[in-house]
Amino acid sequence: MSVAVKLLFSFLILLPFVWAESPAPTQVATTVVEHPAEMPKITENMTFEESFRLGTKSYQGKQFEDAIAYFNKALGLHPDNPEVLTNLGLSYFQSGKSGLSIAMLRRALSADPAQETARAALKFVLSKLEVKEIPHQIETYERLRSSVLNSASLASFHFLLALFLFCCGAIWLRFLGRRRKALALEEAPPGPPVVGIIFLIGFFVIFSLTVLKSYDLKVPRATIIADKVGAQIAPGEGQTALFDLYTGFEVIIRNSANDWIQISYPGGLTGWVKKESLMATSSKNAF
Repeated sequence: MSVAVKLLFSFLILLPFVWAESPAPTQVATTVVEHPAEMPKITENMTFEESFRLGTKSYQGKQFEDAIAYFNKALGLHPDNPEVLTNLGLSYFQSGKSGLSIAMLRRALSADPAQETARAALKFVLSKLEVKEIPHQIETYERLRSSVLNSASLASFHFLLALFLFCCGAIWLRFLGRRRKALALEEAPPGPPVVGIIFLIGFFVIFSLTVLKSYDLKVPRATIIADKVGAQIAPGEGQTALFDLYTGFEVIIRNSANDWIQISYPGGLTGWVKKESLMATSSKNAF
């Protein structure tokens, strides 16, 4: 067999494979770009359920600005709804507005301390802040508030107080009955019950925490939503700044004068800031 015949035979063998791997000359690769469906406009007649549903749908579709608008509409209908506040806080965070995110999440926990999603989200957002706190003396009350008082609602403290009261009453009434019976029989009276003493101490501890929780709920607090704000010595433009506060910081409202708010930062630092740099996060009518 000649060399030419061999080459022709090899070409005919490989031709089907070359033809199969080569794209058809008429085929053109195209990419289909899917555009998100246009969401309904917010109207005055939009219900809470519809606003919440559309907000959730927008958030899942990563349309965070739309989600904020819908959740704000739902919040206007139910201002203390913890689920709406939590979702709004998450939407603000995704939009790069950490201050507003923290404020909403704190409002959610103020409305429902058992809202674990809000608690976890708040911890995460706070960990992302560039400035987490400024040097200050941490007061004992603030430690107690963050570790104990914020962990449960006032209703939970009332339930525990009633439970300890019932247990104390049952134990000590039984003890008094046994003591009275022993005295009537001229026998040695029984000693005080150890369990009763423990429950009595627990009752006074829970009672004290309930009083502190009631007091804490009346303390107006706010969150700094501006990137940075200087706390001034007095209200008004051009006053001397005493210290700087950063987004996400929690402060206590002390007083107000027109568009200025007197605040205290834990540790005794007090100054005046513009109202627009704050958002109330606990206690109604904070400003």
